[in-house]
Amino acid sequence: MIQESGPWRAELLDIAKRLEKRKVQRRWTDRTAFLIERDVMIGAYAVRRLKESFKVSDELARRTWPVEIHEPRGRVPDVQNSHKFWELYDLEKSRKAGLSLANVCNQVIHSWIWGFAAREDELGLGGVFISSDRKRKKCLYFLATDTLVDLFRSIGEEEIYHVEMRRDAAGEMHFTRIVGRGFGQEIAEEFELSDDLKRAMDANDLQRRGSSG
Repeated sequence: MIQESGPWRAELLDIAKRLEKRKVQRRWTDRTAFLIERDVMIGAYAVRRLKESFKVSDELARRTWPVEIHEPRGRVPDVQNSHKFWELYDLEKSRKAGLSLANVCNQVIHSWIWGFAAREDELGLGGVFISSDRKRKKCLYFLATDTLVDLFRSIGEEEIYHVEMRRDAAGEMHFTRIVGRGFGQEIAEEFELSDDLKRAMDANDLQRRGSSG
């Protein structure tokens, strides 16, 4: 579990800057492709590690991120043809959808299909095509560069400033609420307690009154 999130968030902000510059990059080499894949992969891993360490707010964890979905043409993607994804999926047609933070990270980290797309002006990185081993037979996702930049920057800039925890019946502590703020956002001074926490507090109050009477 991550104890200090600062270095991870700083790395995410650096990755977001580099990806943003790729949007207008004109010269591409084999190393460029490696650097982009490295940044996206490390960024997705960092986000998942932060989330699993309870360093991401409930708001961002619940947020969906826009993707485009391409249907397969019929042939099954396998180890021989996965590099020719444009022949396996209908890239001329797509439908818009949203993926959770966890799903975006998992698609990147477990990507079976991986490819790049140029912007419409063909001057830079438009986004990436990805599909995990579990999803490759069903669809291909397209993640725009702007979406990746927004995702990594949102997590990188976030500051967690309020958490609520509660022990379950077995005595194990769990996070019940995580609140954060983005760069420049105000801190909320009051918090509405969850219904479960309200019931638990009411039950404890009744128990104390009963024992004192």
